[in-house]
Amino acid sequence: MMAAMLVAMALIIAVGPAAAEPWQPERFPISYWYGPPPEANTLETWQTVADCGFTFAGPRGYPREEILRQLDFCEQVGIKALPHDGRISWEMTGAPDWKEQLAEVVADYGGHPALYGYYVKDEPNYMHFQALGEICRELERLDPDSLPYVNLFPTYANSNQLGTPTYEEHVREYLRIVQPRVLSYDHYALLRDGGQRPDYYENLEIIRREGLSTGTPQWQIVLSLAHLAYRDPTEGEMRWQVYTSLAYGMKGIMYFTYWPPASLAQEGRFGIVDGDGNPARLYPIVQQLNSEIAALGPTLLRLTSTGVYHTGEQIPAGTTRQGTEAIVRAPEDLPLIVGMFEDEEGNQFALVASRDYENPLEFELSLAAHIVGVHAISAEDGSENQLQIEDGRVAVALPPGGGLLMRLETQFDYPQPPRVLDEIDFQFDEDGDTEGWGGAHSLGEITVEGGVLSMTITGADPYIVRRYLRVPAAGISAIRARMRVGEGSTESGQLFWATADAPGFSDQRYLNFDVTADGQWHQYTIPVGDHGGWDSTIIALRFDPSTAADDAGTRVEVDWIVAE
Repeated sequence: MMAAMLVAMALIIAVGPAAAEPWQPERFPISYWYGPPPEANTLETWQTVADCGFTFAGPRGYPREEILRQLDFCEQVGIKALPHDGRISWEMTGAPDWKEQLAEVVADYGGHPALYGYYVKDEPNYMHFQALGEICRELERLDPDSLPYVNLFPTYANSNQLGTPTYEEHVREYLRIVQPRVLSYDHYALLRDGGQRPDYYENLEIIRREGLSTGTPQWQIVLSLAHLAYRDPTEGEMRWQVYTSLAYGMKGIMYFTYWPPASLAQEGRFGIVDGDGNPARLYPIVQQLNSEIAALGPTLLRLTSTGVYHTGEQIPAGTTRQGTEAIVRAPEDLPLIVGMFEDEEGNQFALVASRDYENPLEFELSLAAHIVGVHAISAEDGSENQLQIEDGRVAVALPPGGGLLMRLETQFDYPQPPRVLDEIDFQFDEDGDTEGWGGAHSLGEITVEGGVLSMTITGADPYIVRRYLRVPAAGISAIRARMRVGEGSTESGQLFWATADAPGFSDQRYLNFDVTADGQWHQYTIPVGDHGGWDSTIIALRFDPSTAADDAGTRVEVDWIVAE
């Protein structure tokens, strides 16, 4: 005992106070509840756990000696462990030497390469929060590299269980008082009668929202054992639980249970393994899902959820329907979720997940115009595969309950606001720069390339406008333009202008000019200085390349427009 106390004191002196930070794991956390019993604490048992793709062994009460053996075995098979040592309890803070007791626990396990953290409590009431906060902060001070772990109730807990009037307040007070490094909770949605709890997605949203508000990573524990009112999940239902959690930004996935309680094992109800620790029906299903989570994990861990949106004839309670501004739009008639994310550089990601755990779905996602590339993140090895975009759509196929994570490549060139000019001298010598000409009417897309402004007439009365001019009318005798008009019926064009004294375009300030529509370059001179309305300060020009009513389809190119 004395040696343990000396080690503990050394740890306290060496480490000193440390502020809690959000949990930053090396690998995406994948674990379970209710693991192997103490009598099954063998290397073979933990190899089976590791082979299923778990990154750390979940909590189950062991004596100190068995925890030490477990840690050694876990180190050998390449995973970590979150031990449940009975010396840690919320009541311990009532004893005057509770910090010394914690120091003994840390002295026993702290520094072991396989230690993930310390189990503290499951589903606490509000009355436990103050004590749990003190315990967690002391563990963080003694061993800042390990996780003090607490798990919360789901939304269907009553106010007596919660100790607060509402679930949302329960979560908020927990985060305020305990200040945990992760926000973990459990929710078992699959009912024995074939139904589904209506508050499953609402619970996800509350945890997502409150966790984001404090920068606390969120974990969910999902169902993997038929017990009480809950059914034995199918493969599609297991996949649905995982991918809906990931779409909501969960940064850790756990299963309840890995090992079945003895009473249920006797009835033939198994978890991921049977009562003897042999792989049961769900083992290969969970093994595959864990492999997918591990492949997507490096990407998911660096993303921040920015929104979660639902489609379908009816959307679940507590969720948000996809809006008209969505940059990735799922079909409105299918039961889908689109989770949106950003990384630290502002790159955007989307995870589309199916709410249908019985049927595969094939559909197209509609993309906003500024999405120029979609890269699927492989659930096999985490690599990126570019998806083909056709007419702003990308095809997606999901298995029952499945999901797809995508990185969105975006490009949007914001137009430069026009500069205020004190002269009329438009040369169009920079590709992409219309030099402020816009407001097109009955003209297709205006482009500038190779020193030429180009457009196509689409209807009657075509024109373009250049505002933001401050050009003195005095001293300008004419406006000259070099233009090529494709073969058509037009014989004339028009130039309108607006002045500081008469700021609107009108029939009192315009001139016609002859146009030769033969597909050849011609120079045109418009004698504005001879017009009585050319006075004051010119603030805008309107250029009409054609006055014909039937010139749709005719190509117009302008080399320059200048004053003389």
